[in-house]
Amino acid sequence: MAYQLILASASPRRKDLLEHIGFTVKTIPGEIEEKMAPEEEPTEFVKRMARTKVLTVVQRVKGTMAASEQPLPASSRGNREGPARWVVGADTVVVLDGEVLGKPKDLDQAFDMLQRLSAREHTVVTGFCVFDLLKNKEGIQAVVSRVKMKRMTRPEIEKYLAVGESLDKAGAYAVQGVGSYLIDSISGSYSNVVGLPLCQLMEMLEEMGAHDILPY
Repeated sequence: MAYQLILASASPRRKDLLEHIGFTVKTIPGEIEEKMAPEEEPTEFVKRMARTKVLTVVQRVKGTMAASEQPLPASSRGNREGPARWVVGADTVVVLDGEVLGKPKDLDQAFDMLQRLSAREHTVVTGFCVFDLLKNKEGIQAVVSRVKMKRMTRPEIEKYLAVGESLDKAGAYAVQGVGSYLIDSISGSYSNVVGLPLCQLMEMLEEMGAHDILPY
């Protein structure tokens, strides 16, 4: 099957978002160490992570093309056999009081995160990167959304944790899952909170010349 985008992420949520608006997507996880540098701002961290994921995958794709003597992708909706021209990667963090809350290591840490988020507003920051394999050109951006959580009792948090969707989510909740009922309000991009700001991504793809794969 032909595909239009390579997603440098193992996240099924990001893949679902892209496929929902009409893209065909091939997933190649960009496996890297996600560690903040001293005094690194969250927006710079997620942009660095997104770019590193993408460049890791770009090198793998170029190596595969060179080994098989495939030509560079031509970026055509009618291209049935060649590789995709565009690589997309992203990284998302939850920020509370200036502290980055990543994915919890265990249920105890997940409980602590949700207890801290209860009845408070936090920010969700996603950095994303787009790479054009044909022109060796990249674009990168960070998008911020504000999320207000409802007040949660201890039993309510424990019941939510029992659902089993917390451990692979930044901040220990899934806005697109059962955790949606924990959200009082969102200011900014909803898809950004899920893990990929579609509005800004589409604008970047259009600016970089991906007109023939856009679903509109």
